Amino acid sequence: MRGAYANGVLSTFEEAGHAPWDAVYGTSAGGALAAWYSAGQARYAEKTWDYAADRRILSYKRALFRRGPILDHDALLDIIYVKERPIDQEALRRCKWPVIVTAVDIHSGAVVYKDIRKGHIIDWLRATGRLPFAAGEPVRIDGRDYLDGGIGDPIPVYKAVEEGATDVTLILNTPIGPRRKDNGALARFMARKYPALRQGILHHQELKHAAIHYAEDPPKGVRIRIIRPDHPTGLHRLSRQLDVIHEGIRRGHADGRRFLKSLED
Repeated sequence: MRGAYANGVLSTFEEAGHAPWDAVYGTSAGGALAAWYSAGQARYAEKTWDYAADRRILSYKRALFRRGPILDHDALLDIIYVKERPIDQEALRRCKWPVIVTAVDIHSGAVVYKDIRKGHIIDWLRATGRLPFAAGEPVRIDGRDYLDGGIGDPIPVYKAVEEGATDVTLILNTPIGPRRKDNGALARFMARKYPALRQGILHHQELKHAAIHYAEDPPKGVRIRIIRPDHPTGLHRLSRQLDVIHEGIRRGHADGRRFLKSLED
């Protein structure tokens, strides 16, 4: 749900016609937002955050009574992305830039970078956002099983630069502040269940902060401009408070406008 902020930034880009990209990369919720924006539906996607209060999608009671995961990720994709507020898959396939989402192969541990214009869009959006434990079992695509790309590459800025990017705009959902720590007990439990993903699960925050440090001090010849909130949004991964979510989107709008204004100055 922290991605609501980035949705606001992308809506501002969309409405301003700001689209100078050679490629767009995203992980987990960022992968979903990369898809909505690349389909020309960032503003349209803002209403999907209201489903945070829909118990078909997010229910602690369901998990408590072992009737399913906290976040029914399959329901999220099937109900929202396909039926009730569908993503325009044809527009996404026509997008002029690659729309690259990440996922991790649970058997090899490899991070996969998939241009979803050239594959089963909904399945890859399932894969990039399939949080272990909280959102259900791995997603099978072409005989391989995948989980949330954030396990292996939470901020795919290295990949963008590796593939030739020299001018990168990076949207982060959290402000500068103390480094967060992983939930040790939960991480150890998940590492036992998915041993090939052990390093990514146990050191998720380290990977994330290393990528942020790289973005703040990029290699020579590379410019990385970071958009992020200046103080905490109040959002956490499974937030359900719609007023807080809507405020996160509004802050994204404001910071997106501020960024675009800085490009004119």
